[in-house]
Amino acid sequence: MRRVPSVLFALLCTVAGLAVPAGTAHAAGPERAVVAVSVATVWTSPASPRPSDRAAVSAPADPAAWLAAMSVDERRELTTASRTQTQALLGTEVLVTARRDGWAQVVVPGQPSVKDPRGYPGWVPAAQLVTDPAFAALPASGTVDGTATTWLYRDTARTQRLREVSAGTRLPVLARAGDVVRVALPGGEQAWAAAAHVREGAPAAPTGQALVRTARLFLDRPYLWGGRSGFGPDCSGLTGLVHALHGVTIGRDASDQARGGRPVARDALRPGDLLFWGSPATHVALYAGDGMMIEAFDATTPVRLTPVRFDGTFSGARRHLTT
Repeated sequence: MRRVPSVLFALLCTVAGLAVPAGTAHAAGPERAVVAVSVATVWTSPASPRPSDRAAVSAPADPAAWLAAMSVDERRELTTASRTQTQALLGTEVLVTARRDGWAQVVVPGQPSVKDPRGYPGWVPAAQLVTDPAFAALPASGTVDGTATTWLYRDTARTQRLREVSAGTRLPVLARAGDVVRVALPGGEQAWAAAAHVREGAPAAPTGQALVRTARLFLDRPYLWGGRSGFGPDCSGLTGLVHALHGVTIGRDASDQARGGRPVARDALRPGDLLFWGSPATHVALYAGDGMMIEAFDATTPVRLTPVRFDGTFSGARRHLTT
């Protein structure tokens, strides 16, 4: 996916021709905070959200309602105006580099980018973050897996919904009882989830076929520029999240992903390989085998399984798995 230059530092903004928001206070060093909403959307600047984005910037956030209420034109405008940058899931630790008027400037470790060696940069509402050393000290032993999204509940009987969370959400598992697990949440809360949707421990050794099975979980989900969740991904958000669910960290943007891994010839493609278009790459899809691929294409098209396009903009394939 194509990105606007980072607004992380005033120097970078000056070089890119962007303005640093007035009144920004830069911290002497980054503080650590934890995402306390189901999905924190990382915006290009505090001025990026529109009135229609209220469900995304609130605390708690409601990504499902946000996406359901957006028209195709509103979703497309996120792309054309490059309003959103990426997303960080509940429980993710971020580095806060500055605060301004209820907003936090952050970098997201675990989402590599040429924009910042520490992680992907942008802005999130400060209310969506908490400082919780006790939570951060617990091992994130459970990962939401096997489903695009799942619900957390207030009770073991799972009758009182608390919040819907995305695949890839990592939380400390405190106990397991039958078909439920009890997890810790940032801020001191606890919740219960279906044990079938929470994988404990590390994933099995990744294979290309396993990547394809995981990518299929997101078929028919809406496209969202900057999306990196099961509610709605963009092209590189989809491929990055799929790899992350198998313990493989790759670059956040298509251009970053195209620089990693190793090249693969067209006649040597295997399921799980990444396919790229543009130079530098502006689009990426996951090869599914038999001439098909899974991709988050654009704001008008849900995540789909479709024939590979070896057209004039196709720029190659890369394999990020070691086997």
